[in-house]
Amino acid sequence: MALKICEHCNKAFIDGGEETGIPICPDCAEYLDEVYRAAWSWLRDRTSEDGRQRRVTAARLARAIDVDVKSIEVLVKMDRIQTSASSSGERPDKDLDTLKALRRSLSGSRYRKDRR
Repeated sequence: MALKICEHCNKAFIDGGEETGIPICPDCAEYLDEVYRAAWSWLRDRTSEDGRQRRVTAARLARAIDVDVKSIEVLVKMDRIQTSASSSGERPDKDLDTLKALRRSLSGSRYRKDRR
């Protein structure tokens, strides 16, 4: 058991011994589960209505489901959801560009010919 500071509300709490990575108090864990369900529903509905939407910022998602952007950022840190813009500032379409380049390189390779 250890005293930890909640990443979401900044209050101290006693950890039950589980190694979860991001320290979250029990109250915030319950709240973040609700936020996660709302975010997932919103993202799922947008996917079905607009086609696959690749760029959703934490701020836009927070406004859409009417929560504080810090809640979304904590979920991103916990790897529960992914957004195109987070506090890390990584380029959102980097992985997509990498995948496209990989597909182009494989288009004339032996792998492609063997699959036919």
